[in-house]
Amino acid sequence: MKNLKYVLIMFIALTATIACSDDSDDGNPIVGTWVLSESAEGLEVSLEATFNDNNKGTLLATISLLGETATENSSFTWSTDGDQLTMTMEGETEVSTYSISGNKLTITDSEGSVTVLTRA
Repeated sequence: MKNLKYVLIMFIALTATIACSDDSDDGNPIVGTWVLSESAEGLEVSLEATFNDNNKGTLLATISLLGETATENSSFTWSTDGDQLTMTMEGETEVSTYSISGNKLTITDSEGSVTVLTRA
């Protein structure tokens, strides 16, 4: 019985070590490209946010209305601390709460607006 407990404890320790090392190898789970596309009443909005592993990123926003299309490409820096996402773009810093569930990234800004993006 004592040997069984020892084997069980070693198995749990080994599993935890493997799980932790897998997580650290993947880096920050927010790294990658995330997209959003919505349309309503002739207005189409698409966003593509890319978070690079060097804490820099790009945002490509396209808005179409009544046959006219405008596109803007911006760069930003970012960092995470727990569930807090800090992004700085054009001298403006925004701290938001974020979570990732499956292939969905949910960002809630300081005013309570929620944006859900899908991993590309």
